[in-house]
Amino acid sequence: MLLKGKIVANGLTQRVLAEKMKISENNLSAKITGKSEFDLSQVMMLCEILNINDPDEKCKIFLC
Repeated sequence: MLLKGKIVANGLTQRVLAEKMKISENNLSAKITGKSEFDLSQVMMLCEILNINDPDEKCKIFLC
């Protein structure tokens, strides 16, 4: 999955990313695996934390 790759590429773990997003690691894991969905504010926060600026990349990660 592209999102997992971006997390690793930024030197983060799911635990650290969850802490930065102020959600539980289990909640983040469920969102990454598609068991629940990210809301818009969480997507915006992820893009900021993971330096995802390209609109095409955002679409590939969050819409496909």
